Amino acid sequence: MEKVPQVQALLKQFPWGRIETDGTFAEPLVRAYYNVLGAEGFGYWSIPGGSNAHLQQPSNTSGSSRVLRVDDAKGFEHGYMLLQNQVLTDETGWKLEKRLIPRLVFELGTEPELASKADIVDWDSWYKWRNLPKESPAALLLHYPLTVYQLLVNVLHVTGPKRNSATSRQALHVHYIGAEVELNMLPLFSELALLLPYTDIKMTLFGVAVHSLVNKAKKNSVAMKAKQNEPVYAYTSPASCGASTLSIFLHGDHEIWDPRLPFLLGSKPDAIVGPNAGLTSYPAWQFVILCCHTDNTPFAVTEYAEQSAELQRVALPQIIAHALPHLHSAGMNGLELHNLTRPREYPIAFNPFQRPGQRNLGSVRLPNIPNGFTMRVVGNDDQEIIHPVSTGVPASDLSELLQMTEQFSLNRLD
Repeated sequence: MEKVPQVQALLKQFPWGRIETDGTFAEPLVRAYYNVLGAEGFGYWSIPGGSNAHLQQPSNTSGSSRVLRVDDAKGFEHGYMLLQNQVLTDETGWKLEKRLIPRLVFELGTEPELASKADIVDWDSWYKWRNLPKESPAALLLHYPLTVYQLLVNVLHVTGPKRNSATSRQALHVHYIGAEVELNMLPLFSELALLLPYTDIKMTLFGVAVHSLVNKAKKNSVAMKAKQNEPVYAYTSPASCGASTLSIFLHGDHEIWDPRLPFLLGSKPDAIVGPNAGLTSYPAWQFVILCCHTDNTPFAVTEYAEQSAELQRVALPQIIAHALPHLHSAGMNGLELHNLTRPREYPIAFNPFQRPGQRNLGSVRLPNIPNGFTMRVVGNDDQEIIHPVSTGVPASDLSELLQMTEQFSLNRLD
């Protein structure tokens, strides 16, 4: 509960940041105020379960017309707009007044200053850098890309706004695991290109929703590019901002990130991120946890609650201990075994780019916020050996051994 004042102060800086009597934040009311509450047809704001206040249905009793809460998300598909032939623009995506939009296409002289000259550490500094009034509800969506920025720069330390230059660019490949609602707002991740000058970012999205979307792709649709191993979205920042590039790929062949995939064996990412991950809630995370420990791939997540992250920090060594006998018997040794078993810290921190406002979860009063807290699982800071050599079990064999742990219930760890 010590973080409650921080959570509330973060929300209070916005004119729309009302705190209800129970301490929660009624985000749907803000969306409704700006006329962006609903499922399909609401651009970047499209979200399943949202209610369109303008939908009307006849009453069952009197036959009169009245506004009802209806399930306008029936059949909703995350990223449904990618099944069309073009991506959303600043105007069609945000659906806000021009002055409230953090634009990606700039009129001459309106682009933000080079990020390396700014000090962007929280929402206040970001709004000032973007010359955006706090009246803008942009933070309610941009917590996704800015949280990725926080993870890459301040948690994993794999890049930074002052790291690169015009003569020394950085290629950065990021795996984004568990993407769902993010599929509705892919252009917003262009913010990474503005925040990281002179950087060429490749971001590959994984998840059940990604798999489902790509499987539904039709000829000439944006999503069809994923089947052709092409980016479904690309952006280049202005030259004055560092001319950084962002290319977003969708991995639609499989529902989960899995080390057995040839795609993964042939292209190790520079970092893996998992916003709102739930590491001990979904067994598929075991593959990621064990593989990142074994080969020292930088890996960080966010959680809604600090308590959840603390429980996961306790569970991680148990997950490794459970798999260890199988790996020992298969002959794992050398650097891989050292990386897997050596003590590590799993630091947890308050995310300054969390979505403003406490979630409405009934009786829950502990701070619980989308992208609320960051946790480093494996990072550059705790790496004694960055590039393990092939002295242990081949990756293909290791993946088969990891599969043996798939039935292990992460929710019943003693």
